Amino acid sequence: MPPIRHRVRAVYLALVLSWVAYFAVAIARFQADTPFWSDAFPIFGIALIVLSVAPWGRVLQSLVADLVILFWSTLIIMAVLILGREADGAVVAIGFLGAVILPAVISLRGIYVAAVAIAATAAFAVMTGNSGLSQNAEAARITAFAIVAGLVATGAGNLHRHVEVAARRVHTFEERERFLSEKEQELQRLYDVSRTIGVGSNLSEVLPELVGRVANALESRVGVVLLYRRDEEALEVMSPIWVAGQTLRAEGYSLPLSEPSIAQQVFTSGEPAVFNDLEERAEEADAFLLELGSHELAAVPLRIESRPIGVLITAEKRDSHFTISDLALLESLAGPSALVLNQLARYEEAQETSQKAIELAQLKTDFVSVVSHELRTPLTAIIGSLSTLQRPQLIHPDPNAQQLIDTASRQANRLRSLIEDLLVVSRLDNKALPVRPELIHLQDFVEDTVAHIPDAAEVTYVQTGPGVDSVETDPDHLQRILTNLVGNALKYAPGSPIDIVAMVNGNEIWMSVIDHGEGIPYELHDHIFDRFTQLAPHYTRSAGGTGLGLSIVRGLSEVIGGRVWFQPTAGGGATFTIALPKAARLRQEGSEPAAIA
Repeated sequence: MPPIRHRVRAVYLALVLSWVAYFAVAIARFQADTPFWSDAFPIFGIALIVLSVAPWGRVLQSLVADLVILFWSTLIIMAVLILGREADGAVVAIGFLGAVILPAVISLRGIYVAAVAIAATAAFAVMTGNSGLSQNAEAARITAFAIVAGLVATGAGNLHRHVEVAARRVHTFEERERFLSEKEQELQRLYDVSRTIGVGSNLSEVLPELVGRVANALESRVGVVLLYRRDEEALEVMSPIWVAGQTLRAEGYSLPLSEPSIAQQVFTSGEPAVFNDLEERAEEADAFLLELGSHELAAVPLRIESRPIGVLITAEKRDSHFTISDLALLESLAGPSALVLNQLARYEEAQETSQKAIELAQLKTDFVSVVSHELRTPLTAIIGSLSTLQRPQLIHPDPNAQQLIDTASRQANRLRSLIEDLLVVSRLDNKALPVRPELIHLQDFVEDTVAHIPDAAEVTYVQTGPGVDSVETDPDHLQRILTNLVGNALKYAPGSPIDIVAMVNGNEIWMSVIDHGEGIPYELHDHIFDRFTQLAPHYTRSAGGTGLGLSIVRGLSEVIGGRVWFQPTAGGGATFTIALPKAARLRQEGSEPAAIA
C-alpha cells in the first residue's frame, strides 16, 4: 500500500469532487423547482458530512478502511441511480465512472475495483434501459461503459500491484535507513568512548569521562568500572564512579573473588547479566550499589583478546528497566572501554618504569661522578709520585725496578684517562659541561694536538682546503675529539697512514679523520657512537678500550654546536667527519655555561 499521507490526500480530493457534484445537483434541483427533501437528497448530504469529518488518517490504517471506501462508492452509485433519472446520459456515465475511479485512486485492491465496476455497469444498464433508446443504442452505450469501467479496474489492479511493490521497497529503504541510523548512533557511541583516551594521560583523568559516556548511552544514573587485581584476587572499584551526572569518589571498595557478588559472577562466568530486582537479590548485590539506591543493574565483562580484565556496570536506568537491547549496547561499548582502560594502564606502567629507569640512570651518573672525583685525587698523587721517581737524579739503579716504575706510570695514566672519560660522560648526561669558545687557527691547532698524541706525528698528515683559517669553538673539547679519533685510528689501524682533511662547506668547516685499516663491521655502523660499543672481541683484546671514546666524540660535538658522522673509507678503513660552525653555536645557547664540579 502507498504511504497513508498519499491516500489521505486522494480521499480529500475525492471529497472535494463529491461536494462539487452534490452542489451542482442541488443547483439543478433548485432551478427545476424540485423539493429539497425529495428523493433522499438530504440523506446523501448527511453521508457526505459524515465522510468529511471522519478521521481519515486513522480510518485508512484500520481494518475497515476498504469497506468504508466501498460504502462510499456504493453511495455514489445509489445517488446517481436516485438523483440522475432526469440527467443527461453522459452525466450519468460520469457519475458511475466516478464511483469506479474512487477506489482506484485510493488504491484499493483490483478485486474491489472490479466489483465496483460491475456494480456501476449494472446500474448504468438499468438507467440506460429506462432512457427510451433503441436496443442497439442501449447495447452500444452499455458496452462502451463496460469497456471503460473494465479498463479503469484493470489499470487500478496493475497500479495497485506496482504501488504495493513500490511501498515494499519504500518500507525496505525505511527499515535500512532506520538500521543505518541505529548503527550510526552505535558507532558514534563507540567513537565517543574510544576517544576518551585523548581526554587525559592517566586513569584518574579519563575514567570519569569514560563511565559518564557509557552511562549516558544507556540512559542510566550510575556507571562503575571494576578492574581485576591479580595480586589480591579481587575486583577493585575504580574511583571515581559516575552518579547522576557527577563524579563520586569511591576509595577502598574491593570485591574478593572468593565472596559471591554480581560483579564476581559476571567476571568469572564471562557472561553479561541484567538484574531489574536488586532488592530481592540483596545477598548477591554489591553493597556500594545498594548504598546508592540502585534498583536495576546491567553488567558486562571487560576483555582484552579473550583475557578478562574487569567488569563494566551501569545501574539505575532512567524511567524504565534494562532490556536485552540495552545489554547488547553495553557489550558493544565494553570492547572500546576495555581497550582504553588497558592502554592507559599500560601507559601508566610504562611511565612508572620509565621514571624508575630515569632515576636509576641518574643514580648511576651521580655514582660515577662521585667515584671518579674521589679516584682522581689519589690517582693524581700516585702519578705525581711516579713522575718524580722517573727523574734522572732519582732513577733506581736496578733495571727491573725501573721497568716496574715505568709500567705503573703507564697504567696510572691509562686509569686517569678512563676517569676523565667517565667524568666527561657524567657531565654530558647532566648537561653540566662548561663551554668556553675561543678563536683558534685550525691548521696550527690540529698539528699541535697531533704532536701531543704518542706515536701519531709520524703517520698523521694534515691538509686544509681553501678558506679554512680560523674557527670559534672550545679548544679543550675539540682537542679531546681529535685525540679520541686519532687514538682510535692508531689503535684499530696500526701502521696505516692517518689523514686529517679540513674543508669549508657553507657556514661550516668539515674536518675528517681518515684511516686505512680494516674498517668497522657493517652490523656496528648504526651503533658505533653508542656507549660501550666495541669492535669484535679479537680487536678489543689486542687494542683495549672501554667503548666510550666515540660516544664522547658525539656528545662533545653536539655541545660545541656541531655534529659528527661515520663513513667507510674507500678501499678499507673508517672516516669520521666533524662539522663545526665557523662561529660558536652552542647547545646551551642563551644560557650560562655550567661550572666544573
